Amino acid sequence: MLIDFLLLNGSYFAINYFKRDTFYLTPYYIKLLFIYYAIWLCVSVLTKKFKDSEYDNLTDVFVSISKSAIFSIYIVSLIVVLAGLSKYSRIQVFGTWGLFFASEIVVILIYDIMVNAKTEQSNIILLCDLLLFIVSFLLINILKRNSVIFPESYTTLFLIMIGVWFTASIITKKFNRRNYHGSYINAFYSCIKANFIMLASMSVIVFGLRLFKYSRLQIFGTTLFLLLMEFFLYYFYYSIKSSKTEDNDIETIEDVREKLNQEELQVDYDKLNGYDCNAESIKAKLRDKFLSDNPWLFGFINKNIELETIGTNYANIISSYDLYNVKVLDSSSQKIFINLHKLNDVRWINRYFLEVHRLLFNGGYFIGKTHTIATHKDYIFHKYPKYFRNIIYLIDFFFRRIIPKLPVVKKPYFFVTQGRNRIISKAEILGRLHFCGFKVIAEEVYEKRLFFIAKKMKTVSADKSPSYGPLVKFKRLGLDNRIIYTYKFRSMHPYSEYLQEYLYHKNNLAKGGKFKNDFRVSGYGKLMRKTFIDEIPMIYNWLKGDLNIIGVRPLSFHYFRLYDKELQELRKEVKPGLIPPFYADLPETFDEICVSEKKYIKAYLQAPLKTQWKYFWRAQYNIVIKGARSQ
Repeated sequence: MLIDFLLLNGSYFAINYFKRDTFYLTPYYIKLLFIYYAIWLCVSVLTKKFKDSEYDNLTDVFVSISKSAIFSIYIVSLIVVLAGLSKYSRIQVFGTWGLFFASEIVVILIYDIMVNAKTEQSNIILLCDLLLFIVSFLLINILKRNSVIFPESYTTLFLIMIGVWFTASIITKKFNRRNYHGSYINAFYSCIKANFIMLASMSVIVFGLRLFKYSRLQIFGTTLFLLLMEFFLYYFYYSIKSSKTEDNDIETIEDVREKLNQEELQVDYDKLNGYDCNAESIKAKLRDKFLSDNPWLFGFINKNIELETIGTNYANIISSYDLYNVKVLDSSSQKIFINLHKLNDVRWINRYFLEVHRLLFNGGYFIGKTHTIATHKDYIFHKYPKYFRNIIYLIDFFFRRIIPKLPVVKKPYFFVTQGRNRIISKAEILGRLHFCGFKVIAEEVYEKRLFFIAKKMKTVSADKSPSYGPLVKFKRLGLDNRIIYTYKFRSMHPYSEYLQEYLYHKNNLAKGGKFKNDFRVSGYGKLMRKTFIDEIPMIYNWLKGDLNIIGVRPLSFHYFRLYDKELQELRKEVKPGLIPPFYADLPETFDEICVSEKKYIKAYLQAPLKTQWKYFWRAQYNIVIKGARSQ
């Protein structure tokens, strides 16, 4: 009823504007408007136009609206003739009810399509399409007038076109998700229909209401430019929506376990290293045939794997990024799998690693190569002239490393590139291997490529999904060894958290208790650590009560196992802190760190406030005056 009342007013003022080129009503026509109100109310009550129970189908609705319009025209004509109101315009009298009737029909059709037909409308596409329409209108205005601001009179045109755009879109079901179940042509066909209806409807409106003062370029140009932009919008949307679920990569440890269908892998070394009739042939074939043009790679493999115990029927060598070439191989059928194609072209890396994991014996070997951030930078700086390479590297950095990680453009990027030739850090590729159940036993750089040998061992013990985002969450031990989650800005490459044990055994610890030559820390991460920017989110942990201002460093399970039993028990008694005693004592070795923490905890348990106060100012002096930093 409220919508119908608004339609009546809109029709009356629209006809008045068409007749007199103004929305202003003279006192004479204000009286007529109130007569219309009375007629509309009486006729609506008599015809029961607003009673849902009167309608069994859409035809009943049309009949009721038609009867209401006819009765209203009869009554207003009768009043005008009996009262001798000949000054009233026939266009105003009959045009109002005609436009009112037409607008009611449109609203009912829209209502039927949206509600009764139960269309599965995509609100995301609707909002995007509305934004594209607005952009199209403004761009055509700029083309026409060299200004983004359009004349005041064009506000009316803009509102009319918005209404026509929405009506045409609803009628053609342009935002219905069902359009994306078939081919892209079917999805875009609704756009073509909607824009054709929009063009035809605007032509009728311009001619019927004599709106020739509006630019044809503005009207038709907006519609055609909208269709052009919709082509790209729907193309990306259809491609994303129509992609199968199985094409998604595996990101959580639960996905890994579900894919592998196991918790741990028991290596049968007798079966893995057992002699067979072809044991001698694999080494000879690798050296003399498959890797004859790359003796370095053969030497790298031979140095780390006992090739004498592996026969050709248990080995496979390919040079491809296609997952299909791995999926066709039988499970647990290979002792060694070599892929000579760089892994940067593989779309779903985790899924690829897990397929390799599936086809290998427990304890089997996976040899591959990749183009890392370091090797790629070295490649660019050697290929391009001195004065251009920094600019080229900056552009390359943006398109290859930033765009693939941005949530908004990530899917379009991978759709266009299919994930090929993207640059991956050494930490990420090795971390993904550990995440997917491998243990890296060797890795070397040769001819600006990183080669690795990974051994199938078990599913990595993990408790969270690897994140690419700027904010990362870590599982740490708090008071009473209670599990807490601390937050930091990312200073390491993705998947770095799965390399702690690998890096400890490979590089051990440097001064300050951190890993030596920690390649997991990114270039900007080093700057963030020096300025403590990465630790700003930990203020949230302090506000939650998980951390003190001063306290021992919140540790991961791996680090915690490195401490002796006495210190492990002492750590249960205190909360970790934002500023560790490290900055007060400045220890250099791991043993000195342990002594520093024991000293702090024992002092804290005896005099908490005094200890916190003393350590706070000593830490501030060392950080501000001496420039102490975590390496």
